[in-house]
Amino acid sequence: MKLRDLFDFTLLAALWGASFLFTRVAAPAFGPLAIADLRTAIAALVLLSLLAWRGGVAELAPNAFRFLLLGAFNSAIPFTLFAYAALSITAGLASILNATVPLFAALVAWVWLRDKLTALQWIGLAIGFGGVLWLSADEASFKPGGGGWAIAAGLVASLSYGISGNLAKRHFAHIRPLAVATGSQIAATV
Repeated sequence: MKLRDLFDFTLLAALWGASFLFTRVAAPAFGPLAIADLRTAIAALVLLSLLAWRGGVAELAPNAFRFLLLGAFNSAIPFTLFAYAALSITAGLASILNATVPLFAALVAWVWLRDKLTALQWIGLAIGFGGVLWLSADEASFKPGGGGWAIAAGLVASLSYGISGNLAKRHFAHIRPLAVATGSQIAATV
């Protein structure tokens, strides 16, 4: 691995990880819906400006319904649910729950796209989900003050991301990625 690749990877991890910290800090003050809407609105404005500059705005209208679906599953639902979860659990636990996204994506691909999973992949899924269960077990109480509902929200958010990845794979391969990102963020803001 080149030093530049390591730097890029570290920067990306820091940016993604920081979103959980900022959500944890901001959610009690502004509420989960406002946090989710603000995140998508800022992203939509930045991406729309970039897409307009590159001349790709015409790709948005013909795919509006699909963007509504993708925006819901890729941003609106998970951003709101993780912001709700941040009211009760730590940013670290939220990021651990987010680590189930590839696990859910594999399960959704198996069910929806009929992707085959090998025995080793099934073992990996079991170990992955088992690890998350083990790491979140202390917080998983549904009694008052417990984090059970927050953990459930984080897992549903991760499932939503898993659905969105498969939705994009199935229905957005013919559209340039910048238009997909822009359309989904605009739709999520709505």
